[in-house]
Amino acid sequence: MKQELPPPFQKPTLFAFSIIFFGWGLLTSLNGTLIAQLDNIFELDDFKKNLINLTFFGTYFFIALAFYLISEYKRDLLDLLGYKYLTVIGLGIAATGAYMFYPASTLLSFSLFMAGLFVLASGITLLQISANTYIVNLGASHNSFARLTIVQALNSLGATLGPMLGALLIMETASLTHEELALLHPEQLMEFRKVQAIAVQSPYWTIAISLVVLGSLTFFLPMPDLVRHQATTEDNHEPSKLNLYLAALGIFTYVGAEVTIGSNLGSIIDQYYPSLSGEKATLIYAYWALAMVGRFAGGFILQFVNGGKMLFLFSIGALLLLTFGIVGTNEISMYALAAIGFFNSIMFPGIFAAGLYRLGSYTGRGASILIMGIAGGAIIPFVYASTSPAVGFKAALLLALICYAYIAFYGRYFQKHSDRID
Repeated sequence: MKQELPPPFQKPTLFAFSIIFFGWGLLTSLNGTLIAQLDNIFELDDFKKNLINLTFFGTYFFIALAFYLISEYKRDLLDLLGYKYLTVIGLGIAATGAYMFYPASTLLSFSLFMAGLFVLASGITLLQISANTYIVNLGASHNSFARLTIVQALNSLGATLGPMLGALLIMETASLTHEELALLHPEQLMEFRKVQAIAVQSPYWTIAISLVVLGSLTFFLPMPDLVRHQATTEDNHEPSKLNLYLAALGIFTYVGAEVTIGSNLGSIIDQYYPSLSGEKATLIYAYWALAMVGRFAGGFILQFVNGGKMLFLFSIGALLLLTFGIVGTNEISMYALAAIGFFNSIMFPGIFAAGLYRLGSYTGRGASILIMGIAGGAIIPFVYASTSPAVGFKAALLLALICYAYIAFYGRYFQKHSDRID
């Protein structure tokens, strides 16, 4: 039985949320560029760099866990706040985190910077729960895969343009290596850090103000009350919960595999194919950009193809390319690894939409469980980094191979157990 269509205004609302997803992707990727710039201010060692990654992904897990526990045992937060106010609150918290980077750079305080990162990631976690879930439910269930994939494509477009905007916003200042910084006198070092701090203050203000603007747009947006609508549709929890838990593991494995390959592609090229060093930056950029291309294409195809079937086919494509990347003995194998980005494209929106299938009033809690799976972006790369010194960078990618094999399994599972899509 198909769910009834939601109340009016769904097309204008979908358009407005598309703008929000684009801006969200652009601003968060711009922030990533600025974090790299702060390396000159804080002289980040490997421990602090890993701490940044663990803090960001760990925040996803713990804030989503808190959201789930409050909703399960106290009061359902999605029912209490609704999609609109949960999205506005998420944008407001993210804006506060972005603003905190301004005093962090001014005071040269790494602790304050980490606090700002935690606050920013907390806001983004609420956005992940509210905005993604709202798009999934904004219309007929059989089009949910296509809707979320298309707006996620706009998010990827923003993320692709963000680093370019960052290069324009940050003043061109001299960049020194840690070894060169060690040669400076204390007064020179302090002056250099102050110059670097001034260079990033304006972009942080830009991020904070832009997030507030997006929040204001959402606040005044006429949005259908999908929380009430979900309560009136078929609410069949138990058969859906197994699918939800399998999808959460799918999010865990997908984010883990994507981050593992994307973060280590440069190191793999350096170790095995130094002849490609001149193309390393291009290959890494292509890996992420192809995800955007794949999402635009996938958003169109998913209007006609079962989401589970697409997940299965794209997982097989990723498995084939990854296998060649591991066992290949020439430079072409590195192009194969970069091409995996295309097949990564529909996995997050596809798994997320599948995980929320027929959850009814359990949707908010289900979304928080799915978002907890993003912690795979911290855990799986850590396992990879721990095993690669012993077995080699390429052999350690067998970990990612297992991840894609699981996603292929889940795609087939969902295809068999969801309603037939005409």
